[in-house]
Amino acid sequence: MQDRREEILAIITAKGEASIQELSAIFPNVSSMTIRRDLEYLESCGDVVRTKGGAKSIRHLSLRREAAYHHRESANADLKHEIAKKASSLIDDDSCIYFDAGSTIMHIAQNIGEKPMFAITNDPYLALELIKNPNCEVSMTSGKLSRRNVSLSGLGATKFLEGINIGTALMAASGYSPDLGFTCGTYDEAMLKQAVIASAKKVIMVMDSTKFAHSHPFTFAKANDIDYFVTDSQVDKVALAPLSRAGVRIL
Repeated sequence: MQDRREEILAIITAKGEASIQELSAIFPNVSSMTIRRDLEYLESCGDVVRTKGGAKSIRHLSLRREAAYHHRESANADLKHEIAKKASSLIDDDSCIYFDAGSTIMHIAQNIGEKPMFAITNDPYLALELIKNPNCEVSMTSGKLSRRNVSLSGLGATKFLEGINIGTALMAASGYSPDLGFTCGTYDEAMLKQAVIASAKKVIMVMDSTKFAHSHPFTFAKANDIDYFVTDSQVDKVALAPLSRAGVRIL
């Protein structure tokens, strides 16, 4: 039995996924019900994720998600690096900084050098980047880990912030429009972002020019909720007018 399960795992790992029908053809003397039980066992071991009619390799899914994350980080890299240089100048030494999840925020983390700070983030990749700074103490929120964008959110993450005095919040948005404000893709993300903004003394929103006029289902902030808006030199200056009128300082 164990040998068969190891063979099934090897097949799924090599291909990325396999159906029960495919596995039954490879093991003709084994019933489909037994194959299902084998997949249940492999899932309980954390090696596969069962799907309708088969299973996918956890390792394969992890590699795909990591590749997707790094693709987001490299997209519009010049614009994000420009934003990072501006935003880094707004970070005070020896303060509590919240680093929101996002590729632009990652560029900021890579640009701050060895600035002394207490950092909080809901992004595991950002935590690994920040810990490279010997003068930075890093904490992560609790919460539910999203498969979509590899970040923590939900009630656990929001409650983690209770009693924490955030000096500066570095926030990212998936889109902005004057009518809807700053938006993101999920309710849990929006709730966490709102909690961070409510707790922070200074809120810095970072967003590259490609995200203007894009809107997503959940609004988490309006112009009067933020202190600074940091973007790149390619932004349409007309689009910045509503933020300027609201008293937001624009870099």
